[in-house]
Amino acid sequence: MKEPISHDALTGLPSRSSLWAFLDDTINQTKRNRTTSGVLLIEFDNLNALKIQLGEKGVDEFIKIMARRVKKCLWDLDAAIRFKDDQFVIVANSITHASDIHVVMNKVNDYLSMECEINNSKILPSILTGIVLIPMDTTETDEVMSHAGIALEKVKADKDNSYGYFDQEFGSIIEEQEAVKNAILDTLEQESFVLMLQPKIDTKSGLICGVEALVRMRDIDGNIVAPDEFIPVAENSNLILKIGDWVLNEVQNLNASLAKQGIKIPISVNISDIQFRNGADLLSTLHLLVQKNNDVSSDIILEISENIIASDVLIATTLLTELKSYGYQISIDGFGAGFSSIPVLKDLNIDELKIDRYFLRDVPSNEKSTAILKSIIMLAKSMDLRVVVMGVEDSAQLTVLKEHGCDEFQGFLVSEPMEAENFASWYKAYSP
Repeated sequence: MKEPISHDALTGLPSRSSLWAFLDDTINQTKRNRTTSGVLLIEFDNLNALKIQLGEKGVDEFIKIMARRVKKCLWDLDAAIRFKDDQFVIVANSITHASDIHVVMNKVNDYLSMECEINNSKILPSILTGIVLIPMDTTETDEVMSHAGIALEKVKADKDNSYGYFDQEFGSIIEEQEAVKNAILDTLEQESFVLMLQPKIDTKSGLICGVEALVRMRDIDGNIVAPDEFIPVAENSNLILKIGDWVLNEVQNLNASLAKQGIKIPISVNISDIQFRNGADLLSTLHLLVQKNNDVSSDIILEISENIIASDVLIATTLLTELKSYGYQISIDGFGAGFSSIPVLKDLNIDELKIDRYFLRDVPSNEKSTAILKSIIMLAKSMDLRVVVMGVEDSAQLTVLKEHGCDEFQGFLVSEPMEAENFASWYKAYSP
């Protein structure tokens, strides 16, 4: 049976003696659920000066004000403890990813640094924060606060920052992710993402038979940022949902623009795993597109990863059936890179199988790789699926695809992705 939580008489917060129970629970939770938590050790670095200015009673009032503000920073699973006279501890259990601790820290800093008035004196609080991440930094209860203390001492020695991490290298990674997240937010606000298109080529005729739409963003110098530098951050922060909506709307506009120029080809759109998990919102967005333009769905191919389908086949099957009823075509993207369940595949209402570039890497020089690729193509064709292979870079690879009945391909052999605004002129100038 757990001991009852003792509370600090001045603030009403749990007291120092209760902290260890909170930390035990947090560490057990991270082990059991394979989650991440964070601990913030917060110190008021001007408390001695305040004692001279306000006296003991004035400082007590200051601490009570700060305690009320700390409570406002907490989410449901979090806890705040009065650790010392001039220190609070926040145990942040509500975070999903390590980078979320930055959100907590910013909220704490914003709330606690606001001006307050005590005995007709205006006080501008100044706080320093040491941050420990569980389980990255430690999974031992007795180490958490010593690590937090070390992080806090680093902040005091630095004097240029008001917060710091026990693991500075990991902290730097979090800082970088936060900077990318802010850049994504700015790009969303300005609607300045870049839509890129990569042609899909008919293997037999060499004609353009479609395009894949890819989203990119620019850095402050106007250069295109590689997708692996911002997409993972967007996924971890759920900003990928807003990006996905932007892409779908842009694709609808692009489809109409190309049609006016006499270009009528299907456009493939990647649906992220997070978008697919938010099935109701995805259905709503795609249904709205159909309501705006009845013909748009037949011109759009939705690319879904095989892993997200395999994670819950029943829900995925229901969602795919609904999407098909709207008129959209469905493609399984990157087949072979993940679960690759043949029994699941045969029961899905899909139109296309997109084979991962991994299977083309040693073709045709490696006989086993070539045989595996041939088998996958034959399997897909036996289920009456259109077959697309990604990553074609040379004519020898293309020859193999032709020999084994692959329908379409993408790759640098024909074209790298290009900005959407340049596609129409490229399309008109293209010849097989």
